[in-house]
Amino acid sequence: MLRFLRAVTALALLAAGGAAAQAVGAAPQLRVQVQEGALLGRALDGGVRVWQGVPYAAPPTGERRWQPPQPPAPWTGLRAATAPGDVCPQPMSQLPGDGRSGVRGAEDCLSLNVYAPPTPAPAPDAGRAPRTPVMVWIHGGSFRSGAGSDYAAELLAREQGVTVVTFNYRLGALGFLAAPALEDGAGGSGNYGLMDQQAALRWVRRNVAAFGGDPRNVTVFGESAGAMSICAQLASPLARGLFDRAILQSGPCTPQGVTAPLREALSTATAYARALGCAPQDAACLRALPVGRLLDVPVPGNRVPGAIDLPLVWGDRVLPRAPAEVFAAGAGLRVPVLLGTNRDEGTLFVAPVAPSGQDLPLWQFWGVVALLERWNAPLALASYPAGRGTVGDAAAALVTDSVFACPTSDLAADLARGAPVYAYEFRDPAPPLALSPTASVPRYGAAHASELVSVFGTRLAGLADPAQFTAPQARLARSIRSYWANFARRGDPNGPGLVPWTPYDPHAGRVLGLAPGATAEVTDFRQEHHCGLWDRLALH
Repeated sequence: MLRFLRAVTALALLAAGGAAAQAVGAAPQLRVQVQEGALLGRALDGGVRVWQGVPYAAPPTGERRWQPPQPPAPWTGLRAATAPGDVCPQPMSQLPGDGRSGVRGAEDCLSLNVYAPPTPAPAPDAGRAPRTPVMVWIHGGSFRSGAGSDYAAELLAREQGVTVVTFNYRLGALGFLAAPALEDGAGGSGNYGLMDQQAALRWVRRNVAAFGGDPRNVTVFGESAGAMSICAQLASPLARGLFDRAILQSGPCTPQGVTAPLREALSTATAYARALGCAPQDAACLRALPVGRLLDVPVPGNRVPGAIDLPLVWGDRVLPRAPAEVFAAGAGLRVPVLLGTNRDEGTLFVAPVAPSGQDLPLWQFWGVVALLERWNAPLALASYPAGRGTVGDAAAALVTDSVFACPTSDLAADLARGAPVYAYEFRDPAPPLALSPTASVPRYGAAHASELVSVFGTRLAGLADPAQFTAPQARLARSIRSYWANFARRGDPNGPGLVPWTPYDPHAGRVLGLAPGATAEVTDFRQEHHCGLWDRLALH
């Protein structure tokens, strides 16, 4: 009887799925078979097909909390994939000026979303339509917020003819806690979020052909913590063979505070476990904690505002060596890379630090630089005088140069020794950001994350709306998407109608400046960002 009921249920699901597919039209294009079972997607305006909330790993709950991701369970019948899955647990908002508080998400969050372009006609001499390049997006959010479903990729898929995959990975303590109690005896503790990313990429290799994507042509792209993740994956032996090209937007993984040695991470986690009310060796206590407590209890330690609470860990099997050491030695994955930064990265981080209606206090600026640079602080402060604008402006410039521009330039030079590299700087002086200026940051400029709306061409809640583009900004955005998609297609961003982009030469240090109506090669990038200073300070 049980077998009979299961069969009836399966038939009912298939019938319901078929009816749903007919209701939205083009049922054969919306039903796909992946290794775990059949999926039903939906069609968007313009013919883009989307499947959402698709599990790529088992729920990391209960005993699977703080374990490497496990394969998802197969299902019978037709599974609806018409709405995003839960985001991974995180604070409600991380945007400056956003007053929302609380928690969003659930631990059963390891799902992905696939955007496929309209189905092209088969080639005259082939039995099926050609496969499309695949672009896999890794979201940012300081490793404590964000979700794949925050980014709508339908325009990128339709306009550029690429298959786009976005996904969630574990965040905060759930994704990066390297506690003594959680060591698995095989050199693993922490970096669960990086392991999730690798699991998602393995899923893409296995299944993307079902959506029309080419599993042999996968480009991973990401911004901020997403780009830092990709940077770390380039240094991880476990990521070998998972992607063919990489795009890093505003996210080098080599600066201080992005990664930490395992011994330091274990020390931090020991103090954190005690703050949570658990013994450092009591895994059962940690796994029994409610998610809200993990988010509410601060991670102990002295950090500058905006710093990563629980950095990526090196010294385990995921990252055996520090990424900076790997790249300096000419090691790591040798794949073509496109990478860059925004001209005013630091404004987004400095804006919320100062008291409301006031400039950043000079003593606070000095204190942060002293914490970061220690005995080198006087030299650093001398290069960023506060008298030329607000103290916030000086602080933002220092953050831009020391955390983003110069480390990315150094990373480009290291990577260019082993594979083609294309470097850029996003230089729009007034992108359409939905952020209010402050007394310390009266103008955001090309702030951190301000290029995202150009890359996706769709509204990003709380950040920007492409409906506010000027005509030159809209043309720039289209060019950026073309550069990105061309690179994903063949490892070279150049194409018809685009300003030529030459591969990065470490000796010349030139980058392509992306600006409305003024995209051109920038010859003084390192001088403008005081990279000689930061190179000297790194040696002390």
